Amino acid sequence: MDQNEFKKLCQIINWEDVYRYADEKELFDFEFDKTEKYWSVTGYYGKSDEVIFLDSYKGKPVKKIACFFSPNQKKKIKRVVIPEGYTSIGERTFEGCTKLTDIELPESLTSIGEWVFAGCTGLINIKLPKNLLSIGYRGILEDSGDMPLGSIIGDLGDSIFSGCTGLTNIELPEGLTFIGTWVFCDCTGLKNIKLPESLTSIGEGAFIRCTGLTNIKLPESLTSIENNTFRGCTGLTNIKLPKNLISIKDEAFIDCTGLTNIKFPKSLTFIGDRVFEGCKNIAEITVDRNNPVFCSVDGVMFDKAMTTLLWFPEKKKGRYSIPDGIISIKSDAFGNNCKLISIYFPKSLLCVTPESLNRINGKLTNITVSELNPVYCSIDGVLFDKEKRGLILYPKNKGKTNYVIPDGIQYIGEWAFAGCSLVNIVLPESIRSIGDCAFTYCKCLKTITLSNKLRHAIENEIRVPTFSGNSRIGFWAFEGFEGQFVYRD
Repeated sequence: MDQNEFKKLCQIINWEDVYRYADEKELFDFEFDKTEKYWSVTGYYGKSDEVIFLDSYKGKPVKKIACFFSPNQKKKIKRVVIPEGYTSIGERTFEGCTKLTDIELPESLTSIGEWVFAGCTGLINIKLPKNLLSIGYRGILEDSGDMPLGSIIGDLGDSIFSGCTGLTNIELPEGLTFIGTWVFCDCTGLKNIKLPESLTSIGEGAFIRCTGLTNIKLPESLTSIENNTFRGCTGLTNIKLPKNLISIKDEAFIDCTGLTNIKFPKSLTFIGDRVFEGCKNIAEITVDRNNPVFCSVDGVMFDKAMTTLLWFPEKKKGRYSIPDGIISIKSDAFGNNCKLISIYFPKSLLCVTPESLNRINGKLTNITVSELNPVYCSIDGVLFDKEKRGLILYPKNKGKTNYVIPDGIQYIGEWAFAGCSLVNIVLPESIRSIGDCAFTYCKCLKTITLSNKLRHAIENEIRVPTFSGNSRIGFWAFEGFEGQFVYRD
């Protein structure tokens, strides 16, 4: 008996008799669970490719869907109709219904649970009701098609369009104030999106890996961009930050390789770590001159007081002299694609972390230091501490094949020779400590000549900090080294 026949039967005999007969003869496709005032659908046993939910059962309304479909049903269902009166769809209800292409949702619907349409790869059109208040994690259309969005006032819940690879255009309604985390994650086909002027915050990872997105207009109402929001949007070539933006969190634009420039508004007071790391085509940074926290000089970003270098664009090439007055360099200031061949340290520079130095040392051939600097000095383009007790950084592309560390040097700093092109290196008898990752991935290095006093530490526990007398070998100090240690007696 199909739905139409069943409804005709309902018109000519008593409801209680109809449902009792249907239950006894197993003619009914649905299973229900009753509360005091309404029913919930808890099971479906039909075999049709069209599922039409009933609006009432045994004289009481049906308001909730809390059922799952079998693997065979999921392969068959093409169309779903949910009548007016329903208020809730439970989690995972239509998950994996790969042939589902059409679904009608009632305006009475207020809640959609987790993963409801996840994996509905055939679904290309859905209109969300304007009264919808809650959408669960990954609630709509993972790996689904294009969707014209209805009116949703308030928040756009987490991951609801995650993986919608067919989604190309979308317009979000006015009244929306927050886009949740991972909402458009991996929507690789998304090319255009219109954001409402009411929007104030974009959540973590909201547009992560939307590689087809080339341009996006951020509304002036936006005040916050969270972690990883545009991470991996490699097609994004231009973005204008709104005038009321206050904060940009960690890694918000990391690996946006299409970006070429960026301008920060005067309202911006916080910028997180590694925000533009991997943006290898940005050649210039501009900061509004009225910004009270940040400034830019020659395309490089500093704090307003000009004491800290905050961000150096990865496409900026050649030689660079850090301005006098700069005391420190932010650890992630130089990204992972620094193209500088020479850098100058002024007398004021007192603090540069090993991470900063390692990032600078991408194509570096020479380091020079002001003679008045109280912390650092350079010898033949190599960076040492002022007292010449430690070798801090050897330029990776210096061009030499052999290097003899000067006598009297007692320690080699973290990452000091990492990735260098040296073939042979000689360490003096005075060396007592080798820092973490000091010679990591020196693929060209064939021999390291050093004191026999270091043999025990190197041969026994090379990957952990060890002490043999006054000798110390740091973590991964020789990681990837395939050459030979030559010990002197």
